[in-house]
Amino acid sequence: MKLNKGDCIKYDECIYIVMAVVWNTIYLQKVNDNRKDYRFTMEQLHDEGYRDVEIL
Repeated sequence: MKLNKGDCIKYDECIYIVMAVVWNTIYLQKVNDNRKDYRFTMEQLHDEGYRDVEIL
């Protein structure tokens, strides 16, 4: 699995958008609208080796 800028992730009942990926660190920003579409969950990302998450 490869994350790209703009992918949506569900975490803790909220939707976040990927702002950047640097090595195994994901930089996320919370989406303020009522989006229901997302590609990944946080559990899937941890299973794939993305361990560090920074919320901007």
